[in-house]
Amino acid sequence: MFRWDKSINAINILAGKVVHLFRSMREVQLALPGIPAQEASAFLCQYQTDKGVETAAVFHLHKSRLLAFYYSEPRIVSEQKTDSMLDQGLNFVESMGFLMTDQDIYLLNDADLEMLWASLPLKAGLPDEVDVDSVVVEKPVAVEKKEASGKKKEAPVKKEDRMAVKVDVPTVEPEKVVSKDEPEAASVENVDDLLAAVEAMRAKRPELRARKSSPSAAEMDRRRLQLCETVGRILASL
Repeated sequence: MFRWDKSINAINILAGKVVHLFRSMREVQLALPGIPAQEASAFLCQYQTDKGVETAAVFHLHKSRLLAFYYSEPRIVSEQKTDSMLDQGLNFVESMGFLMTDQDIYLLNDADLEMLWASLPLKAGLPDEVDVDSVVVEKPVAVEKKEASGKKKEAPVKKEDRMAVKVDVPTVEPEKVVSKDEPEAASVENVDDLLAAVEAMRAKRPELRARKSSPSAAEMDRRRLQLCETVGRILASL
């Protein structure tokens, strides 16, 4: 079980303390308690502490500029239970509709690992930025005056005011309108390039994966069922 720890807004540790790091491949619509539904991405991080290993599932809600840190129970486990807690964390995050990918931090040297960890919002939290969606643009209110009869009549608009309005109204040029399909296509290409790069790095050091035993037939059936359920949730949300 994972619970939201609202007192945490960052995991300020050294990159060398990170044991496992996963991140979502796509953004999905996510609604947390008290937070409206919005686009979100997810991370799953295991890191070492003085007492053991902690596992945190982190959801980045973009519109609300919020990082929600969900910690496992028990929060700290021994190194022998790290893999079991990692599986529970992956099941929890993927049950929310996310598809996670391993960042394979064991393939990185110290400098690259430091750079990757520093680039994520998990380390230092989110910067204090202005949410442009919360800015309300007020429209001008027409000036009205009452006649002696009690009827309302709009005040006459001066000639120079009409000219100013005509000058200030921007003209939308059709050729500058960007298709909505272009960002999605670019995102797909970026993810494909990322996966290809990860596979190339894995091929250089295949012995690192050899330590993991092959899953049993029952485990394969369980994973296949879980994958079908995850795909079903994603299709239902479209």
